[in-house]
Amino acid sequence: MALLAIIHAAIAGFMLFFTAVVPQAAFKTLSAKAVGAFLRVLFPRLFLFGLALSLVASGAALAAGGGWQLHVSLAVAAGFAVNVFVLTPRINFYRDRDLDGDAAAKRIFGLLHLASVAIFLAQLAGSLAIVGMFLYAPF
Repeated sequence: MALLAIIHAAIAGFMLFFTAVVPQAAFKTLSAKAVGAFLRVLFPRLFLFGLALSLVASGAALAAGGGWQLHVSLAVAAGFAVNVFVLTPRINFYRDRDLDGDAAAKRIFGLLHLASVAIFLAQLAGSLAIVGMFLYAPF
């Protein structure tokens, strides 16, 4: 179970780093157009990295006997999969339409972006729960 906690600590760590550092640095140093291009390259890679780590965590949880940690690990993996394969392409599509002046697309973009952020935060909470439970009550 220690391996599972370490993997989820890595997941939480990269998610916190991304949230705290990357957007602020990008918006501070790049033009608006460059930020858009950068984030379109970064997000799929970020989500695929998270998907890979969370699938490894799912395997570690399964090897350790399953339990709620397996369900959380699978849910975290599912969230990364939904973000990379479903939401990100749609977010990009509607963002392009928004930039072309489509007011309806702006609203849809906002809702899809909100859904993506909500999933991301739920994944972070799940990973932190596994790490926290290990620290305070080792499996």
